[in-house]
Amino acid sequence: MKSSKKLVASLFALVMALALVACGGTAGSAASSSASGSAASASVAAGELAGKPWVTSIVQGNLPAEAPAAKDDLYTHYNYEYLAAHQAQPGSRMGDCSTELKTASLAMIEDTSKSGHDLDQLRIFYGQAADTEALQKTGLADVQPYLDRIDAVTSIEDMNALLKANDFPFSPFVLANITLTDTRDVNVVGVNANLALVDTLSVGGAYYQDSDDPQVQQSMQAAVQNASTIPLLDLMSAGVTQEELQAKFNAVLEFEKAHGKYVDFNGKYSQMDFGAMAEEARNSNFTLDELCAACPNFPMRETLEKMGKGTSPKYVSTRKWLEAFNGLWTSDNIESIKMIAKMQVLAETRPYRDPSALNQLLESYGQAAEDAESFAYAACNQQSTFAIVLAKAYTDTVLGPNAKARLTDLSQQLVDEYKVLIKDTPWMSDESRQRIIEKLDNMTLNVLEPAGGYYDFSGVELTPTDQGGTLLGNYLKLKQYRLDQESKMVGQPAVAACPWFMLKPTEMNAFYDPTSNSINIYPGYVMSLIYTEDMGDLDLLAGAGFAIGHEISHGFDYQGAQMDAYGAPNPVFSDADVDSFVLKCSTLALYYNGIEIAPGTMANGQYVVTEASADLCGMQAVLELAKKNENTDYEAFFSKFSDVWARVVPEAVLPNLLMDPHPMYNLRVNVNAQMFDPIYDKLGVAEGDAMYLAPKERINIWGANS
Repeated sequence: MKSSKKLVASLFALVMALALVACGGTAGSAASSSASGSAASASVAAGELAGKPWVTSIVQGNLPAEAPAAKDDLYTHYNYEYLAAHQAQPGSRMGDCSTELKTASLAMIEDTSKSGHDLDQLRIFYGQAADTEALQKTGLADVQPYLDRIDAVTSIEDMNALLKANDFPFSPFVLANITLTDTRDVNVVGVNANLALVDTLSVGGAYYQDSDDPQVQQSMQAAVQNASTIPLLDLMSAGVTQEELQAKFNAVLEFEKAHGKYVDFNGKYSQMDFGAMAEEARNSNFTLDELCAACPNFPMRETLEKMGKGTSPKYVSTRKWLEAFNGLWTSDNIESIKMIAKMQVLAETRPYRDPSALNQLLESYGQAAEDAESFAYAACNQQSTFAIVLAKAYTDTVLGPNAKARLTDLSQQLVDEYKVLIKDTPWMSDESRQRIIEKLDNMTLNVLEPAGGYYDFSGVELTPTDQGGTLLGNYLKLKQYRLDQESKMVGQPAVAACPWFMLKPTEMNAFYDPTSNSINIYPGYVMSLIYTEDMGDLDLLAGAGFAIGHEISHGFDYQGAQMDAYGAPNPVFSDADVDSFVLKCSTLALYYNGIEIAPGTMANGQYVVTEASADLCGMQAVLELAKKNENTDYEAFFSKFSDVWARVVPEAVLPNLLMDPHPMYNLRVNVNAQMFDPIYDKLGVAEGDAMYLAPKERINIWGANS
């Protein structure tokens, strides 16, 4: 969910040199990887696509000389003009619209005719972040005392004492979030690893898995290298020498890998026997005493109490992670632990401290530095600062008064469409059918705001600069305020809005959450590409509708089907139905395995099958809705659908795409379109066309034709 950092070759080489050694690679293997990857830049001659799998036009340099016919490549046909225009400067339709919320927010901040408590507090914070002269004078002065205290640690006992200290306002190793175990129960606390080199919430432990597949190994190495770049530069900007990084980075990576591989990530459970996710969920509930007993070396109780999370009636965590982390929390690893602590403090404070040192490093490697306006906006747009205020203002002032109602109505229509499809599915038993429909009946639609609303900022009083206030000091005030608001939720009646307190609602994100059985559409996702007040129903269906339909299907895919209508770990499929469902998903995975996503590189069907099946089901539900209007213009529908996913990426980003559990963008269009009648009946795709798939080879998971 986070955008990858785009780096020039020299900076990328620095990180590769560090990370490849730790991953068991060599400089030679890096060069080999680069050389083999260059083959992906070869141009695909016009006409070569016909009758073959689609060599991706997403990767820079792979665009055919001429636009293919829609019958051969739907995605490239409708997006050709965009793809051609972005060969020199890669980009995406989504990326083009990603600044809309930022633009609206900055206009609101600058419009002095508008006022109010929350806006006044936001302006104080923005003004301090935009004062680059003051930040440069301060430098690391506000953060350095915390780094010095970490440097002074000499034993695990010293580190435990530091983490317990109330005047050390950081938790570098543990995340604690409001979560649920049953929507009929109360809010509880989820406890997880806080990884320094990769984002726990975005990728979990995906980058740290063991694999015998050379392509997967190479992709993981490259992904870790990308993810490590800014944390490493953070340390250099704080005065850590490259030689010191070289000496310690390997140990840091091995420390994180040893326990990080037990952190949940998308796709983990699709590689295990059905029911494993539910079984692990049943074994993931702890009392506070049990949680502490599972990880006795780490000061878990005091850490949670500092975060206002010490009174939860139960805690949700992963025993394997707790035990692995506990085994590493020793004085033998103290240097790695200290380095990680510094990385986490620097990462957390990065939006609230002088950016000049980091910018100078980026510029020395040819990377554009962040301007003052963007830095100030980023400081405000954080989960712990004013992301909620920005999301609310964007919804109210830009999306318009009908956005929530229209998107909620569309979501409900798709939920209802799934009920029809499930009722018509011949391979499913009545028992499984009733459980899935119960999930659909109880699915919460958190559209543009969380169920129950946001918490307010009425208790926030920041200190202006002329009264001695600083950007970092005010951030710490805001952080504590958020923790206080969350602490009030612990043990209270469950709200299916927990995901809104883990991530900022300004993110470009829409997703299904199994523990709250909820669909979540963040304001940051609803850009003009997805919704405008004057957008027609067909365009809305092709963009937002597909995304919503995709997310709904996660409620009863291989993973979602392991949780019941209330988020409890009770699988909805009978044993016989599991076999039928897995067979259908396996067929889809095998189909993806036969698709070349770049010259010489095949898709990994087993890795993407969970998201690929959600794409397939989302497309089916959307087309069922479209069918109800006999005047549906399917060319317009598929043009809009393709347009949403238009994207060109540099070759260097390909390894990250191979780690994405979602199929490549062009396959999200082509594969799903070719499974259903409209491209044959309405667009005229016939045998001999590259988009053609024989009826017996088309895959449907739900409905009468499944």
